[in-house]
Amino acid sequence: MGTRQALSGPTDTAQMEWILGNLRWLLIVMMALAAALNPGSWQASETAFVILLLLTGLYNLLVLLALVFVRSLLPLPAITLAGDVLITFSFIAITGGLSSPLFFFAFLPILTAALRIGWWAGELVTLGLMGGLLLWDGIRGRTGLAFPSLLAQGSVLALGGLVAGTVGDRLKREILRELYARELAQRRLLAQTRQQLQGIFELAAALGQMRRIEEILHAALEVSESLFRGIGHPAPPMFIALLDPEGLRVAAARRLPPRDERARLPGLGGAIREALETGEVTLCSQPAQDPELGRLVVMRIARVAIILPLGIGPERYGVLVIGSPDPQVFTSERRDLLRLIAIQASIALQNALLYHTLQQEKERLVDVEEEARRRLARELHDGPTQSVAALAMRLNFLQKLFQHDPAQLPPELERTEQMARQAVQELRQFLFRLRPLILESQGLVAALTHLAERLQETEPFAIHMEVDPAVDQALDPNAKGLVFSIIEEALNNARKHAEPQNVWIRARIEGDQLQVSVEDDGRGFDPQALRADYSRRGSLGMLNMMERAELLKGKFWVESAPGHGTHVRLQVPLPGATLDTRPSAREEAR
Repeated sequence: MGTRQALSGPTDTAQMEWILGNLRWLLIVMMALAAALNPGSWQASETAFVILLLLTGLYNLLVLLALVFVRSLLPLPAITLAGDVLITFSFIAITGGLSSPLFFFAFLPILTAALRIGWWAGELVTLGLMGGLLLWDGIRGRTGLAFPSLLAQGSVLALGGLVAGTVGDRLKREILRELYARELAQRRLLAQTRQQLQGIFELAAALGQMRRIEEILHAALEVSESLFRGIGHPAPPMFIALLDPEGLRVAAARRLPPRDERARLPGLGGAIREALETGEVTLCSQPAQDPELGRLVVMRIARVAIILPLGIGPERYGVLVIGSPDPQVFTSERRDLLRLIAIQASIALQNALLYHTLQQEKERLVDVEEEARRRLARELHDGPTQSVAALAMRLNFLQKLFQHDPAQLPPELERTEQMARQAVQELRQFLFRLRPLILESQGLVAALTHLAERLQETEPFAIHMEVDPAVDQALDPNAKGLVFSIIEEALNNARKHAEPQNVWIRARIEGDQLQVSVEDDGRGFDPQALRADYSRRGSLGMLNMMERAELLKGKFWVESAPGHGTHVRLQVPLPGATLDTRPSAREEAR
């Protein structure tokens, strides 16, 4: 036999027919037992009785299969009621008619008629059975019962039919009332689930517009709290803890005491660590004994806690923790809904963090652009602008000299020409630094050689080049530009601050790595002191070199000490290379 859950789209009628189908199996079993316990006690052949019993079983099976599989609108109650009357009449008729020991089975169709239709239908079935059996006995010539006995038996059947009909009608009402109450509860549950899902969808839409992390966290807690409203006890305490360098800090909370809101959780053990490592929802049955959750006062009265990790992929932003004194509160449906909330909050947090990162990058680019403008203005003022101003003053002097002492003009014109050539040279060098066209046309080696020659014309220190020509074939144009910028910045730093006698530029390929270094024998400096003084100095030169190294997916080091010169090193992986395990430029800077 199946169960009620096997029904597809059950209705009140289908429920009733399912119950009567089970009663019909009971009737079949009772008839078989009666035949086995009282053999030969009625006027029926064993073969006819067994055949009728088998046909009844087949009929009941077909009815139950129709309840499960037939989708069309069949008049099933009328069909089964007629079948029950026919089966009952057949069993009583072949086992003795009105004197049959199975006469009491006549109450089955009477009861089922009352259950299906009402008490009056049970009385009609009673009258129909009595009339049919009287007619059958008359046809068969069985008139053994006297009229008083027949009247008494008919009265008992009628009274029993009335009682059975009344009881059946009352039973039907109770069954339908229970089914209605169950359906109403299911509808309420469905409406509540629909409302909760709608809240999650609204949360997803709202989170997509949020850019502040605090708003995202409080919205996630609000929707999580709505899942526990109307379940018989107050909403449980909950909080979201975000990861920072010192562990987990409570960033948003509901119903937490001030002490717990100020608490910090290392996140190194217990259920929180399990949730962060596995990325799965974790249940803690004894939060008071958990090494992390036990630090919170509110968790000492909780009998169960759920920890939902917040993160996308391998990234972890924190955890959503909810504790409750009810150990059955976190049903599978509620866990699934909480998991959906955590996923939506994780996506929103990722978007907010990306937005903040973009904002910071935008501000940094503005700072870099402003610094480049200031630097350009300084270099124009200190270089070409001064030379052009000196030329203007010199021309004014030559004009006056032409008027008062023309004999002195030739040597002064020669000196003026030298000043003009120097100004042109400074302008060319300045333009080369702004955009080294030779780098695009002839490659990195030619650009570095040209840069060294230009510096040698104006600077007192010697530049020694050790650059492998194979470097040009190993790098793409973008990488060449970044490497050139790092070397140029290192040379500018040496020119401005180191006062060296020699500078060495080296670039070579070692295995699957490009090794670049700029070394000088100048004054040197303390790298740690320089990094600590970035904010006051406002200089971005070292930071620019670090960022360009990161764009190359390379490593960047600065080795220096006061009085021992400076060594700037760059390691760039070539295609298919494995990076060095030494700290990156950013890590070293921190």
